[in-house]
Amino acid sequence: LTLDLYNNSIGDEGTAALANALHSNTTLEGLNLDLNRVGSRGFISMVTQLVGANATLCFLSFYKNPIFSFTSGQGDKDAHAALYSLISQKTGIRYIGLGWTDIGNAECETISDALTSEECSLVALGLMQNQINDEGVAVLCAGLEKNTTIKYLELSKNKIT
Repeated sequence: LTLDLYNNSIGDEGTAALANALHSNTTLEGLNLDLNRVGSRGFISMVTQLVGANATLCFLSFYKNPIFSFTSGQGDKDAHAALYSLISQKTGIRYIGLGWTDIGNAECETISDALTSEECSLVALGLMQNQINDEGVAVLCAGLEKNTTIKYLELSKNKIT
């Protein structure tokens, strides 16, 4: 079962409510939240509820949401912690779509660290159309050298030369 909520206006509050509802779900295999005005708070809520709880979800997509559009501060730290948790822990999630979410080199550091975790079971990661440049790619490559699960990394339309 896949829940496709593409192009709505769910926002952070709606995402948090959805996350609570999905916490102990045992049938949902895919969740598409693309283009839903989900910010860092909604992303954190979803990750907090799903990691370690929902073993059936294998596809999670947040394309075109302003998740990492913050200046700095606690939201920055909490979103990075959620990103690390989502990628580094052994879950049923095999694909995470984070294209158009304003990921930059700082988030690449978090992703790279998460990819080196022995618990990482992610197979594909979509990072297209973000703010990743050559430095960010080098950081991601360092994490990929130690990763045995990633088979597909989408980096098209970034700032790579």
